[in-house]
Amino acid sequence: MRAFVAVEMSEPIRDEVGRLIERLRRAGGSIKWVRPRNLHLTLKFLGEIAEETVSRAIAILRQCVEGVAPFEVEVKGAGAFPTPRRPRVLFVDAHDEPPTLAGLAERLNEAMTAVGVPREDRGFRGHVTIGRVRKPFSMADMAAELGKMAQKNFGTMTVSDVVLMKSDLRPDGPVYTPVERVALKEPHKGR
Repeated sequence: MRAFVAVEMSEPIRDEVGRLIERLRRAGGSIKWVRPRNLHLTLKFLGEIAEETVSRAIAILRQCVEGVAPFEVEVKGAGAFPTPRRPRVLFVDAHDEPPTLAGLAERLNEAMTAVGVPREDRGFRGHVTIGRVRKPFSMADMAAELGKMAQKNFGTMTVSDVVLMKSDLRPDGPVYTPVERVALKEPHKGR
């Protein structure tokens, strides 16, 4: 099973980012755009995991979110990796203070090695992928559009759960199916 751990975007943020995708689509280029219903923030990409390890991955996910209370994330600004003029991935940024997302991502990165998922050495940056460049092309128009969106606020949402998602790759685009949704809860207070 191909899987990842993610935070799903709220409907209002999906709508706002969907409008951005339509605007950027007009700038042209060979880009595979993410459908608004598929917008999410990946905390840990697991890749192919054996069916017999799914229950263990769910248990690890539960352990990693234990004691984490619901928190706010602001989706603001747009950009490209590695640069706007030579992009491979187009994204919108996700910010939270204190950095709960980064903490969760690091816990998952370490803990999922128990089910054979390699540790990622690259640091975590909260972002929502909106498109992947298929073939390099002149990016002047796209870079200008991204520059206009550098401070655009797409909304704030409360993260109340984290999801283990199954990814089925199909010719018309991926289909994401929640396997397990783990609720965030206020930490228990001692007596």
